[in-house]
Amino acid sequence: MWKYLLKKEMKQFLRDPGMPRMTMMFPFIIILVFPFCASMEVHNIKLAMVDNDHSTQSALLMEKCASSGYFRVESFNSTARQAQELMDRGRIDAILTINNGFEDFLASDIPLGALPVGIKVNTVNGTRGSIGSQYLNSCVTDFVNSASGGGGEAMQAAQLEMSEAYRNNPYMDYKLFMIPALIVIAITMMCGFLPALNIVSEKEKGTIEQINVTPVRKTTFILCKMMPYVFVAFFLVFSCLLLAYLVYGYVCKGSLLDVVIFTVAHIIVMASFGLLVSNYSDNAQQAMFVIWFFSMVFMLMSGIFTPIESMPKWAEVITYANPLRWYADAMRGIFLKGSTLLDTWKDLVFLLGLGSITTTWAILSYKKTN
Repeated sequence: MWKYLLKKEMKQFLRDPGMPRMTMMFPFIIILVFPFCASMEVHNIKLAMVDNDHSTQSALLMEKCASSGYFRVESFNSTARQAQELMDRGRIDAILTINNGFEDFLASDIPLGALPVGIKVNTVNGTRGSIGSQYLNSCVTDFVNSASGGGGEAMQAAQLEMSEAYRNNPYMDYKLFMIPALIVIAITMMCGFLPALNIVSEKEKGTIEQINVTPVRKTTFILCKMMPYVFVAFFLVFSCLLLAYLVYGYVCKGSLLDVVIFTVAHIIVMASFGLLVSNYSDNAQQAMFVIWFFSMVFMLMSGIFTPIESMPKWAEVITYANPLRWYADAMRGIFLKGSTLLDTWKDLVFLLGLGSITTTWAILSYKKTN
């Protein structure tokens, strides 16, 4: 019985004119397009400069900021009022104001008072504004430390000497950080949406009645429904890992066997959850709406884009029921740090626990009679 049901499910998947093509194209989109779109790196910050000092040093500071590669200067030597109007209209993201006495401040042996430089950023987009402010502040600080003569020595002596080391992602490459998360999203989309449309599409076509009159057990039927998505998920995972190596040179530091184990656990959760949604849906539109709603909640509360520790306590508690939290944490640990099952056992326990709940629920909720 298993053999014929699996054969039926695979034929049903391959006969669909769109699914096999979408499955083949998905890894290329995930690896070649999304890492550049889902990036927290900030470039082309639109900058206006207000020079009230009109000195050689102020001109050199503006040139340094303009040539740093992070800023796109929209206005040189504008007045404070003109710069503010540009920011109010959304034309610029930041304003660098160099006040009177800047050159004298740098030339003095013992600088007194605050540095006569002001930084104003547009924080409608909080992340872009915060990172842009850090870039601009770092640019100004580097210039002051290198160009302030005796005053610079005094300021440098007052600064702490620090040695920085970045582990696991030494070049702070956001693409490396996001690729494991994007693989998690791909598996979730394919193994959540497709099963959600599976049973409900057979309801609409009327073919489900042919299965219901057979002596096939509900457990066998549901598990066979899940099997095609195991092959789809493994194709996605290993295609993405191969493309990440060929295109970016990124190598999974951990064991591929651990990747397989966690992928199987996540497939069980998402495929059974999709079938569960399909059991309770009367048509494909209803199933799509429900699975889309839950997928958005899963992704936004998974820690993929924002740290879970930054969420309110009540939201952090809810994430314990989110399978993406545990799968994403394990995949990032295995891919970036080379974590083993001893390091990620908690993630596996939660995934298997959630999978057992959703699979049991999907089996019990499927009714062979109306």
